[in-house]
Parts: sequence; C-alpha cells; structure tokens
Amino acid sequence: MKFRIDKKTLQDAVNVVSRAVAAKTSRPVLLNLLMTAHDNSLRFVGTDLDIMMISSQPAAIEEQGHFTIPAKLIQEIVASIPDEEGGRVLFELDNEDTREVSISCGRSRFSLQVQPADDYPPVPIIDNEEFASFVINSAILKQGLKEAGIAVNTEEGNPVQKSVCIDFAAPGMPTLASTDSKRLAVTSLPGIEVPEGMRKTLIVPSRAVTELVKLLDANDTIRLGLYKEQLVICSEHFQLITRLVDGKFPDYNRVLPKESSRSLKIDRKDFLQALKAVAPIARANSDLVNFDVGPNETRIWAKAPEKGTAEMFISSELTGEPINISFNINFVLDFVNSVSDAQIVLDMTTPNYPGLLKTGNPESEYKYVIMPMSY
Repeated sequence: MKFRIDKKTLQDAVNVVSRAVAAKTSRPVLLNLLMTAHDNSLRFVGTDLDIMMISSQPAAIEEQGHFTIPAKLIQEIVASIPDEEGGRVLFELDNEDTREVSISCGRSRFSLQVQPADDYPPVPIIDNEEFASFVINSAILKQGLKEAGIAVNTEEGNPVQKSVCIDFAAPGMPTLASTDSKRLAVTSLPGIEVPEGMRKTLIVPSRAVTELVKLLDANDTIRLGLYKEQLVICSEHFQLITRLVDGKFPDYNRVLPKESSRSLKIDRKDFLQALKAVAPIARANSDLVNFDVGPNETRIWAKAPEKGTAEMFISSELTGEPINISFNINFVLDFVNSVSDAQIVLDMTTPNYPGLLKTGNPESEYKYVIMPMSY
C-alpha cells in the first residue's frame, strides 16, 4: 500500500472525520479511523455506530489497500508535520504482517502501528446509490437549527428530548422543533421543496445536529437524504450518516398557545442588558427571574438569600392587564441570544400559564413556549 496526499487536505479530512470517533467504547476499533486507498482517492471513515463521517479526498495512489489507525494519534502526528510549500505526505505499508505504516513529508519521518480493517463496522457506499434527497441552502437550515435547537435537553434522559425534530411531513413549510418538557422551540424552513420520499418526521440526535451545523458553516449548500432509514448529509468532500431516534415527538401544535390575554413588546437590546444584569443573583436562587409588567414599564428583578437583590427597569409596551410572572432566566436568555430582531414579544395569559416568546417580525415562524416558575 502506497499513496501521497496534500498535507493540508490530509489534516482537514482527519480533523473532521475524527469528530465522529467514539470518545469511550468497549470496542477499540471504534477509536480508530479507517483509511482506504483506491483508484485516485483516499477515503477516511470515523464512527461511534450512532453517527459516521466519511471523507473522500484526491490522492496519488500507487498501491491500493486499507488499514485503521487511532484517530487521536494520526491527528497529532499530522498536526506536527511542518507546513511546506506544496508539501505532500507519503504513506507506505510494505509488510502486511508487521502492520506498521511509514509516514514521511520533507525531513519528517514516522513509523506507526496500524490495525487491520476486518473488525471495522461496514461502510455504506452511497455515491452510486439512488435514494430520496434534495439540496438545501445552508444559511436557511443553519438558522432553523439554531432556533429550534435551544430547547434540547442537555442532561441524561429521554433520547427524544435530546434531539431535534425535523418534520418534513408538516403541512406548508418543513418544521423544526425541540423540547425538554419545560420549554418548546418551534420554527419553519421557508422556500423548501421536499421530495415525496422524504416527507417524514425525523428525530435527529443532538450530536448529529452539532456536526451538521459544522458542515453547514463550510458549505453554501448541502444535500439531505434518507438512505435505509438513516439521515445522510452530503457536501463536496464529506458525508455524515446518522441513525435517527426511534420514538414519537410530542405534538408541538397542541403545545403552542392558541391565544393570550396579554402581550408585552420589548426592545431586545434593553431586555438582554437587563437579564444579564440580574443573572448573577437569579442563578443563586434556582435561576428564578421575575417580571413585574406594567403598561409602559417592566421591572426585571431577582432575589437570593445571602446574596442580595438585583432589579432593572426598562421601557415596554403592554396590551392587556398588568401581570407578575417568573421564568427560568437561562431559558429566557437562550431565546434572546438566538434572535437578532430589534423587538421581542412575550404573550401571556396568567402567572401559571405558559408564556410564548417570539420576535417582533410578523413574518417569523419562530415560537418559543416557556413554563413559568413560582416564587
């Protein structure tokens, strides 16, 4: 086995694919990358069995072959090779029995132990397969995931609550949602045409969503598809394949409040500044922040034993009767930090009924339901 590959190309591919490698596992092979030299391409694969990342990069292949190598080791080795103009890295595996690969670039030389690929999980070859898919604008999908993902449960628990629901079967526009049972984030993807074969409700693990967002950052468009009941995300040189969560996502339409008796309009920057000011005290008292809402002004305050009190007054516009209501400050901040609109709207009914946060843009589909707290 013998091949050469551009050093930067090698480093970029190894770094991206290594993100799919298992952090802890009882199967040592899942700590490795699979590297396969074939025709004029070098393929890298990393997986923890839940997600798989594949990258095919151009390379000069003199002798075909494959091996697996610890992902962390090859990352550190490649990063240590000095950058040189036109630098290419040579891999040679002369003796299959010794399982030792020599790596050289300029005056850098390494000899590393590798393992056979026999025990590595099967890698689907989907390039020539036909499956339902479509191309989507990265900016639109990234914004949708940013909005819908803020209510994902970050603690141990129900896998559905640790995921983002991508509902391609929703009437009208595709809908994205997440919930941890204390809040619900819902948004839609405008201008997206979904093929018939993908009009399904997909529950995507949050880890896969994180990797998807990173691919979106590096590409103007990506292709989404369904291959053997797995979600496939394809860019020019990378493929992300993820298992979907087997479960039923709550009916988000039933959770969204249909009406409210009070509506508060507030400047986003003023709101954010006030929340940050009272946050240190609120976090010392179960993250509790209180809103005393009047016709033209809102008092935002927090109180904690042995810590003290903090309060801020900001101008606001209330439709309906004054109200005193409390929320988890971190949940409120998650929403405020996820939007860029100049105005935020908080719809309320009673101090014990969920509030609905949305932006001042009437065309926005972004809605955030948050349960109140008691003080």
